[in-house]
Amino acid sequence: MPTTLTADELTRTTLSRQGLLARSDDDVATVVGRVGGLQAQHADMPYVALWSRRAGQTIADLEDALTGKSVVKATVMRSTLHVVAADEWPVLDAVSAEQRLAAWRASARRAGVDLVGLNAEVRAFCARPRSLDEVEEFAAAQYPGVDAAAAIPGGVSRAWWRLASAGGGLVHVPPSGLWGSHVAPQYLDGAVWLADRLALPLQVPAPDEARSRAVARYLAAFGPASVEDVARGLGVRGARAMQTALAGLDLRAYVGPDGRDLVDLAGAETVPGDTPAPVRFLSRWDHLLIAFAVRDRLVAAEHAPAVYRRNGDVLPTFCVDGRVAGTWALDRDAQRASIRLAPFDDELAHRHGETIEREAEALLDYVAAELDERVVIWSQDVPDARGSGRGRR
Repeated sequence: MPTTLTADELTRTTLSRQGLLARSDDDVATVVGRVGGLQAQHADMPYVALWSRRAGQTIADLEDALTGKSVVKATVMRSTLHVVAADEWPVLDAVSAEQRLAAWRASARRAGVDLVGLNAEVRAFCARPRSLDEVEEFAAAQYPGVDAAAAIPGGVSRAWWRLASAGGGLVHVPPSGLWGSHVAPQYLDGAVWLADRLALPLQVPAPDEARSRAVARYLAAFGPASVEDVARGLGVRGARAMQTALAGLDLRAYVGPDGRDLVDLAGAETVPGDTPAPVRFLSRWDHLLIAFAVRDRLVAAEHAPAVYRRNGDVLPTFCVDGRVAGTWALDRDAQRASIRLAPFDDELAHRHGETIEREAEALLDYVAAELDERVVIWSQDVPDARGSGRGRR
């Protein structure tokens, strides 16, 4: 019979696997792999996400891991930029490519473009770093006279890039991914970039095996979860694809607090619901807040509109006692950095104000160590919150 989990058991288990109950002492690549990757749409946010999960984390630690190639920045889960462990990239890339090829196949057929063949030519072209414009110009030159955008219903920006990159295989190379770097990315064949870390030629698993391995990694980082959660988190479409992936794993069945059927790796442990959950700050677009079809294990329904915005943005948040309790924003200039806290509940902020501020101050020390003035500001009037608006010099 499936084991029934309480809401607190499910939340604590997820936080534990994400390194948010106790920061890990492991190296960057190990932590990044364990938590299922770091969302990287904004260059600086993986640094915040990792700081909340890894003890002693410094900016240089992640930069060194990127330049040292133990982690890599690439478009993988949900066709979105992530920082992932280098040895996991081939599998995640294969799963993402399968989904993108399926999504763009009809448009490519209308344009008369061979997606797989074009992708192979682009990978060869990207044997050295190339800009997005260079990739598009090269791809268009392989099909002179073809209007790729016209073949896509409704039109789309960067049509040639979408077709050329659908088959995957490309990664960002530094300075893309480095702290404070917002330069246009340069793309390189991942097999070239990781040639000194991965056995060549890359052994790309068959689609069913790749999906099964990706599902196992997802459950290790986010489980227990529903099949719909897994599909959402990995960006896998199609019931058959998910069923095949799950069939290759040794799983244990659970029932969630809302009655949904959940699955997990058979050997994975759950965490008691009364386990203390410290204050933690989550990054913008934190993977933990996106990787589920049903997101209420951390965010209460009444607070979801304040976290998930209509434009697709997912705001930076802080957690208290295992639940998202408010949002935060970082502002800085040449002299001053501030974190503005917006709690959902003034009473909760009153009870935990000192602990929340202490964690916010530590985050400021991490992201703005070079500035003399660092300040935490409560955006609402929170009586007796320690040091509200206090600057440090």
